[in-house]
Amino acid sequence: MRIAGRSYTRRDLRLGSGLVLYTYIAVHLGVHALALWSIDLAEAALAALVAWWHSTPGSALFYGAGATHVSLALASVWQRRTLRMPPSDFVRILLGVGIPLLLIGHAIGTRYAYEAHGLAPVYTRIVHALWASDSEGRQLALLVPGWLHGCLGVWYAFRHHAWAERAKLALFAFALLVPLLAGLAFVDMGREFTRLAQDPAWVAAHAASAPAAVRQDIVRLRDGLVLVWVGVVAAVFAGRALRDAVDRRTGRAIAIDYPDRRVHVPRGWSVLEASRGHGIAHASVCGGRARCSTCRVRVVAGLDGCAPPDEDEARTLARIGASADVRLACRLRPAGPVHVVPLVAPPATADVAERAIERRAAILVASMSGRPAGGRHALAHDTLYAMNETAEAIGEAVLESAGEIVEFTGEGVLAVFGAERGIDDAAARACDTATRISLRLDELAVRLSDTCGIEPSVAIGVHAGPIVQGEIGFHGARSRAVVGRTVGEARRLADAARSAARRFAVSAAVADAGCGARLVEPRSTAVVAGVDGPVHLVDAIAAHSRA
Repeated sequence: MRIAGRSYTRRDLRLGSGLVLYTYIAVHLGVHALALWSIDLAEAALAALVAWWHSTPGSALFYGAGATHVSLALASVWQRRTLRMPPSDFVRILLGVGIPLLLIGHAIGTRYAYEAHGLAPVYTRIVHALWASDSEGRQLALLVPGWLHGCLGVWYAFRHHAWAERAKLALFAFALLVPLLAGLAFVDMGREFTRLAQDPAWVAAHAASAPAAVRQDIVRLRDGLVLVWVGVVAAVFAGRALRDAVDRRTGRAIAIDYPDRRVHVPRGWSVLEASRGHGIAHASVCGGRARCSTCRVRVVAGLDGCAPPDEDEARTLARIGASADVRLACRLRPAGPVHVVPLVAPPATADVAERAIERRAAILVASMSGRPAGGRHALAHDTLYAMNETAEAIGEAVLESAGEIVEFTGEGVLAVFGAERGIDDAAARACDTATRISLRLDELAVRLSDTCGIEPSVAIGVHAGPIVQGEIGFHGARSRAVVGRTVGEARRLADAARSAARRFAVSAAVADAGCGARLVEPRSTAVVAGVDGPVHLVDAIAAHSRA
């Protein structure tokens, strides 16, 4: 879709409209919470909020976002040819279906009541009416699906960004405290207005009930629209079932050949849905959103009968440099028979808890080598002993900084430092490890030179950024693995340190994460191909001050 000369994908529209609705709910809850400090303050903030959302641009933004988001949600349900899906997808769909229930009740009780009957959207009237009619529980319950759906949507959309990882605890606190404070404020206002309502003069001045005919009109319209929405959702699911039944009866089935199996599915199914619907193991880390490319297949036959990739799919395929015959199974909906070969092997067993997790982390790569000391000739067994001692020293340093050793070979060590407490903490622990390694190597070099005639040499690269971490294996034997651009860049940093005859190569990402001041002079900078920013080359990293 093109808007104002710019192309937007369905994913962009879903995210943009969702953010508008989430902002609407969050701001309203925040205004509700102000009543804990002062009801007059909350009323003033609500009046300003109503002035914006009732204006022409505010109304267009809100109702346009609502219509877009709901339409895309229904279209997504309609396009799914099977309801077999990851539990997280099911929860998001279920919560999304509940959002219009909140929006309908809120719009009719405030906007319609004001426009049609002149009932001002103020807390004294709305909260008192809800409390007096024992509807406060229903109103609070309606906040749950919209808020949870919005929080999950925001997290899934932005969790891979550095700022989201750093702000994870703050975001969780925000998601927990905003509705909690709003709910407490709502209860507090209800009790206060119930006390004030003992005075008939206050009720007449601030919270006089609307005439019975007006209340009946509002309730009738609200309940009618809720039934319409429930009917629309039911019609979508019923239409799906009817469509599938017609396809089966009319024989409009598509044959999809896998390497060892043929399945028949109704026209319109994606290859990933066909795999899920027939119990065929098929890798899909992102759950079918055209983000991860792990569901990709090579179309051996029938590609001419397939529609070209949409913008989301084309963007992902271009990112991995896929050839023309490679498609994403989550977006490939063949119109005729096809023969596909999945290119990413699924987990060997269904009980593997962690297939792949996208996260931010600090990476330390230590490239090991040894050279004869003082012109002596080192025996092979002595060399192996020296390498083992060096690797053990590195491994102990990693474990002392709460790192995880992912690769451990005769050529080096790759360690990961998770960013659960922020990327700054992960980078600091990686640098702490580098410092410990340096001290251990200085001590070890003297001993190995005397006993084995070998001088151990280690070049270390320290980097930080996004990675994908999971498990790989064969015939039941499994091991941890990390992949991604960050890992490759960290390996190049270690190579750069060795080429420059320096002990450490530290990326700009680590230096900017608070470790720049720890790089001991003399130091130099270099440009390493494929690594963003300057690379700092040093022979020592200062210990971290805990003061």
